[in-house]
Amino acid sequence: MKAFVALRTALLTMAGAAVLAPAAQADFNEDQQTCNQITGAPDGRVAACTRQIESGKWEGHNLGVSYNNRGIAYRDKGDPDRALADYNKTIELDAKYAIAWYNRGNAYADKKDFDHAIPEYTQAIALDPKYAFAYFGRAAAYQNKKDYDHAILEYAQAITLDPKYAMAYFGRAAAYLNKKDYDHAIADYSKAIEINPKFATAFNDRGATYVNKNDVDRAFADYSQAIAIDPKYAMAYDNRASLYQAKGDLDRAIADYSQLIALAPSISAYNDRGSVYKEKADFDRAIADYTKAIEINPKVVALYNNRALAYRYKGDFAAATADYTQALQLDPKNWSAIFSRGHLAVLTGAMPAALADLNQAADMMPKNIYPALWLEIANTRSKVNSRLSQAAAQFDMTIWPAPVVRLYLGQLTPEALFAAADNPNAEVRAARMCAANFYAGEYLLQQGKKDDAARLFKPVAAGCQKDLIHFESARSELKTLGAL
Repeated sequence: MKAFVALRTALLTMAGAAVLAPAAQADFNEDQQTCNQITGAPDGRVAACTRQIESGKWEGHNLGVSYNNRGIAYRDKGDPDRALADYNKTIELDAKYAIAWYNRGNAYADKKDFDHAIPEYTQAIALDPKYAFAYFGRAAAYQNKKDYDHAILEYAQAITLDPKYAMAYFGRAAAYLNKKDYDHAIADYSKAIEINPKFATAFNDRGATYVNKNDVDRAFADYSQAIAIDPKYAMAYDNRASLYQAKGDLDRAIADYSQLIALAPSISAYNDRGSVYKEKADFDRAIADYTKAIEINPKVVALYNNRALAYRYKGDFAAATADYTQALQLDPKNWSAIFSRGHLAVLTGAMPAALADLNQAADMMPKNIYPALWLEIANTRSKVNSRLSQAAAQFDMTIWPAPVVRLYLGQLTPEALFAAADNPNAEVRAARMCAANFYAGEYLLQQGKKDDAARLFKPVAAGCQKDLIHFESARSELKTLGAL
């Protein structure tokens, strides 16, 4: 969810100015009108307010209003420091001008200096106890400090002052959401929507709250309504795409991610669409999306690891290895890249590289059984002494895949391994059998029983696509054995 930004107050028009000659009066009135605008090009508003300030026609409160309005224009330009300077001048000219204190709080909030923002909002409230916007600003500051209980109290006060204040309900909903109080969050988002039926962000965020309650149908409806209200609302497409992907509706997920990319191309958008293409086994498009994400920022390690996975599914181990190497240039301690590169080195017969990576992976995660198993395979092929018995002292030998270790230590037979893989949960059993068949096949291969090994590799290569490491390993071994 996007962070809150405090609302901007409406500008006050200035009164009590000296009477000017007609031509000058016309020009001056035009500047006054431009300076007083909330919207419009901020550069033009800054220039108009500056001319008013430098005209010498204003003093006291009225001059302060010009500084205040120029401060708002600077804030719209993304220049909170100049905004602060102007609000300081406004308060110097009129210390009882509550709006200036409120706006100075907003400028501090823009700088994420919430500790300074809160006293500004507090002073605005002291000057005008019915200033609902100031309560909202203080609530947002507390929320950004993760003080959700204080934020909820402040939003409630804003709502008491203005029961039709949709943004206050919206803000309080977000605070409840952060507290995981989903029912209260939904109630407040719903109230904000009741007040403003075109509030696309409230629909989107209520949808996200429904996701947290596992109410997927209502979440879909809210994301779709947000898009209907604002067809350029990128976040709603992103959220709906995630739900489609989770449901397995991959084509609709791709359509939403594509719309997201058209509206707001980003690393995450390309990466997420790439993940859907990978799930559809459209590996070329997945690789293209990961590549596009890398072009945006070539220093994100996860992107190289993700693209490497797509290359692995294609069977392009050389390209995958190159990506893991690139990932390790950026993060030399990236365990996933070290282990994966070592695993691929075993499959391609690059044993010195395999030993280097797998020894490092095993040392980095001594309680993880899988790098130890692959190091055992690499050591056996390289005729290097086994480390498995020593490593087993670090493992929890009461849970899966400890029976695989026992097989390699000579404590179980392959048949006993298959029995240990059994589980009442069909998905768990299937995943364990993929591993059991593969490692039993490797065990038999080490004993020279190639036909028996191939027999065990075949079901892994045929039905274990979701278990990439064993799926690709079984296919690789079958190719080496001439059985694929």
